[in-house]
Amino acid sequence: MAELRPSGAPGPTAPPAPGPAAPPAFASLFPPGLHAIYGECRRLYPDQPNPLQVTAIVKYWFTGTDGPSGFGFELTFRLKRETGESAPPTWPAELMQGLARYVFQSENTFCSGDHVSWHSPLDNSESRIQHMLLTEDPQMQPVQTPFGVVTFLQIVGVCTEELHSAQQWNGQGILELLRTVPVAGGPWLITDMRRGETIFEIDPHLQQERVDKGIETDGSNLSGVSAKCAWDDLSRPPEDDEDSRSICIGTQPRRLSGKDTEQIRETLRRGLEINSKPVLPPINPQRQNGLTHDRAP
Repeated sequence: MAELRPSGAPGPTAPPAPGPAAPPAFASLFPPGLHAIYGECRRLYPDQPNPLQVTAIVKYWFTGTDGPSGFGFELTFRLKRETGESAPPTWPAELMQGLARYVFQSENTFCSGDHVSWHSPLDNSESRIQHMLLTEDPQMQPVQTPFGVVTFLQIVGVCTEELHSAQQWNGQGILELLRTVPVAGGPWLITDMRRGETIFEIDPHLQQERVDKGIETDGSNLSGVSAKCAWDDLSRPPEDDEDSRSICIGTQPRRLSGKDTEQIRETLRRGLEINSKPVLPPINPQRQNGLTHDRAP
């Protein structure tokens, strides 16, 4: 099993040799907010005092390494080691950076039980693991830092069918099922990118006895979805074969009635009004306190 810590800061360095005092810039290489995070990692992995570090050019630390960010969590990921693999791959760090970028740019936070529809193999292979669930890390405990409490959210890779079940029921329920199937995660929820079967193919009774019953009893806790939509004027002839207007049923596109057009316009208007506010309230304590943190330009 390989666990990649959140990327974004150089690893610990050896004490400087005796001589002139180190310049102030040296202290910034190890921000105070990282001490507690690294301490929790060393508690869990005492045999890894200086683990592999993967650093991005633009760094996203949810908890704020040199000041409060307002998010208060970091991401973890447990990946099954491939046969013959001697070092962990770096793609999980890139994946976490992508999720961190979304949080910083949207100012929406992640919670245990959330799902992420990725629609692509997490490692850019042919894997069926193409989406993610998020849960509290089963081993890393919340820690206190100079800027507040840090919790750890673990990414768990899932198949499309498992994602759909989480949407129709809830993420925590599917996570509990993954824990009961060793090859699909087990107690530590280890992601196996080579897993070729869903938990429902491994144990068909899970769908009917657990998921369907859970949906009937609990319903779904899905509060909203994000989507992209586009439209075009099919009454104009296509400009070339690549034009979306070249794909239509029949020789003439169906004309919308005035009533249909008005209903569509009103529905879009209401949707835009609803979506003008974020689904989750932005977390911006740094603006209230006049503080800033490291984020994308």
